[in-house]
Amino acid sequence: MDGERDGGIAVDSPVENPAREIARLVSIAERQIGRATDRVLVVLGTTAAQRPVLEALWERGEISPAELAKAAHVQGPPMSRMLKRMEATGLVKRRGDPDDRRRQLVSLTTKGERLREFLPGIADGVVAKALEALEPGTAERLREDLSALVAALERR
Repeated sequence: MDGERDGGIAVDSPVENPAREIARLVSIAERQIGRATDRVLVVLGTTAAQRPVLEALWERGEISPAELAKAAHVQGPPMSRMLKRMEATGLVKRRGDPDDRRRQLVSLTTKGERLREFLPGIADGVVAKALEALEPGTAERLREDLSALVAALERR
């Protein structure tokens, strides 16, 4: 298997720059999970990229766009564009903050709230299906290693 290619990605071969290769593979996995999930979510009027925003609103309720961006790990300008799209599709609504007229608050619409019943299972199912191809125990080790990587990056 040394040096074989699996879907265009070299497996079990020496890597010149492990940090770069890990970042590249994580990025590829994220994009592929997003694409596979989007193919399913399009019928619900949402996308994989919107999932963290929806989850943050399900968990926290009505919050400011800045707080939402932080909770969903989305940068400011992309968050603004995403909220415009989500507002246009009826998933979220915005209103002025009654305590501070300079701020806005974002909350879910009924449609956005209803996605809570379906979205997690659909998105998780896409990843679970892919994980079935891994050797037993690999998925748990991968989860542990990625969790450690995320924790290390958040400490920076």
